[in-house]
Amino acid sequence: MENYLNGRDTISTKDAIVYLTLHGEVKPMIECKKVTIKISKNKEDIQTLGSHWKRKKVTSVEGTGTLGGYLVNSNWLKYALPYLTGGQDLYFDMSLSIEDKTTANGRQTVHIGYVNLDDIPVADFEADDGVMEYESDFTFESLDLVESFN
Repeated sequence: MENYLNGRDTISTKDAIVYLTLHGEVKPMIECKKVTIKISKNKEDIQTLGSHWKRKKVTSVEGTGTLGGYLVNSNWLKYALPYLTGGQDLYFDMSLSIEDKTTANGRQTVHIGYVNLDDIPVADFEADDGVMEYESDFTFESLDLVESFN
């Protein structure tokens, strides 16, 4: 058994793919360049007589993340318009898979549900040599580990 990490078993982020499910339609996020997802725990303080230690009790969790990419179409604005005009807000699901075939780790697939963007990308103009990009924080309310690494 090896006592160190084999460099080839680290996972290249270039091998990740992201899909959104909106209104029952699965859409590949070909313009995506960044996704971060985390679960934060809400902890309440528990203090007792006879101890100086402040203990913690987890009472809830919150799913948050960031989605970023190149702004290449008007879809996000189109999805936001119904809410802006008094209709329903946009909730969608997101699936993420990563498999770096150079590693022995296999594939991991995660599904998050009830995703809701904190802000809607509309435009990103600068007078440099850049391209239009967006980055939006989001919340989500369910998570499933569909497939885990080996």
